[in-house]
Amino acid sequence: MSERVPGLHGVVYVADLERCAAFYADVAGLQVAERDNGFVTLASDAVELSLVRMSYDEPAGSHVDNAGGSLPERRSENPVKLSFPVESLPETAERAATLGGALDDADTTWEFRGWRHRHGVDPEGNVVSFREPSTPA
Repeated sequence: MSERVPGLHGVVYVADLERCAAFYADVAGLQVAERDNGFVTLASDAVELSLVRMSYDEPAGSHVDNAGGSLPERRSENPVKLSFPVESLPETAERAATLGGALDDADTTWEFRGWRHRHGVDPEGNVVSFREPSTPA
């Protein structure tokens, strides 16, 4: 059993457990805290994210992005959106693209409460947000 994180814990249900675990570990800067048959828990000092394997009757569709690559269909009906702090939105956008997800175009970035925010999608189309400090720490 791994050490428990006292902060926020979220759960995302996914079809491709390994691909999504790689995405959140790299792009959100989380470390694997626990892995077992059917789930992976990733963590930082303040966040735990459990990815649980789930089979879908129909896999998420895809669409073509501006660069000609295939992206997952955005699941816009979900009322919950996770937001992760990152050091750089441009670097995060590059890493997300190499791992099957995407961040929205840079011109969609907005500022709120000392952070610059940008939405995107994980490899299965779940809407996720990333934020960088508005001013360097």
